[in-house]
Amino acid sequence: MGKLQQEVGILNEGDALRALIAECEKALVAVTPENVRALLTNVAQAHRLLDGLRAAGADMRAEEARLQSVEERLVKQAQPIVAVAGGERAFAALRRAIAPDLQAPWWALEEVVAADRRRRLKQLAVGLAIAAAIGVVGFLLRDVLFPPNPVGDALFAAQAALSESDMARALQAIERGLEAAPSNPTLLVWKGVLLERQNDPAGAAALESARVILGERDFLVERAQAYLMLGESDRVIADMTRLIATEPDPAEAYFIRATAYENTNQLWQAIQDLEAAAEIAQRTGNDTLFATARVRMGVLMQSAGAIAPTATP
Repeated sequence: MGKLQQEVGILNEGDALRALIAECEKALVAVTPENVRALLTNVAQAHRLLDGLRAAGADMRAEEARLQSVEERLVKQAQPIVAVAGGERAFAALRRAIAPDLQAPWWALEEVVAADRRRRLKQLAVGLAIAAAIGVVGFLLRDVLFPPNPVGDALFAAQAALSESDMARALQAIERGLEAAPSNPTLLVWKGVLLERQNDPAGAAALESARVILGERDFLVERAQAYLMLGESDRVIADMTRLIATEPDPAEAYFIRATAYENTNQLWQAIQDLEAAAEIAQRTGNDTLFATARVRMGVLMQSAGAIAPTATP
């Protein structure tokens, strides 16, 4: 009888191959230190059986496909299989003891793991190299990507110093900013205002320089902003009242004066100015100022327990 034509009830080699493949498939569901040796043994035996049956002329295409699937799963699960076997050296010793003559990529799983590790290390090295290159480029182009802001830095430092009532340090910060931007009108205004507070006549010259650069309207607005930061609300009210009397659409002046009124607890006057600012802003298409003024007006009305005035500016 041929190898596949044995009597019923007697396990032939085809049945034995299918049983081995089934055991391999079952073991691959959860490879453990207890079943890893049996898994490798069954795979090696199945491979030898398949080779013998094909050499005898048997049609084993179905079994060959199943065994190939097992081998592919071995490769995919190489990392955990090698790990439960005790590591790469232990796995290599185990597979050689089971089938020393078997040479196949799916059998030398420790080499699969090593190749995967080399690939990941290479990817990591490439990633680090790219990150380093980006870092170097970013460092070289830092002044282009993140240009220095001497004016903003000077104002921030000055306001931080003023919060600690350190007038000298605030002036030093403004002077450092002017060294980098000597004609910046905002810094000139701040210098002038701070010197004024010290009764230094040089303050007038700084303010006049800013006025020439900005023009009267923008100069008064800029100076009012500085006065607000210094808590000089009366000066803000005076400057903005002057601007309101001369400007055709003084929405910003009303808004700034409202802040000064609010700071001095003159809430009704602040509400009136905010309503005027909102009306002008709506008429001139300044949606941002309109929305901001309306929100602040609502907050102040709640605080004052007032009803919105109807008077126009």
